[in-house]
Amino acid sequence: MKTICGGCNKLIPLGTICQCKKTQRKQYAKDYAKRNPEKIKIIRSGKWRTFRKRIIQRDGGHCQRCLIKYNLITTSNLEVHHIKPRDKYPELTYEEENCITLCQTCNLQLGTQEALDFPFKAETTDDFVL
Repeated sequence: MKTICGGCNKLIPLGTICQCKKTQRKQYAKDYAKRNPEKIKIIRSGKWRTFRKRIIQRDGGHCQRCLIKYNLITTSNLEVHHIKPRDKYPELTYEEENCITLCQTCNLQLGTQEALDFPFKAETTDDFVL
């Protein structure tokens, strides 16, 4: 089966991403990095990578929203979501209670609304130090 790409109108196999979309995504990422060098600096740091790994491990390596809200275990495209966004609350960037593991889809759906749409209580451990 094939579908038509919404960007360039070419026929592409169903379930694939057209090359034009990949090019657009790369350009968006480059432009975002130029506009937001401080934000990029934080998420590329070793401190962030260590913290991100810790949150994903704490949450069992799966999306908490998919599990709690839909009873699904999603382990791919995991991201660390800030419940209170980093833009408005930079002091909470490395607070475990403010972070949760979500898949990319759930993270995009929640956006920056400052609240979760499902019940969640983070389990913190005192043995982790950055």
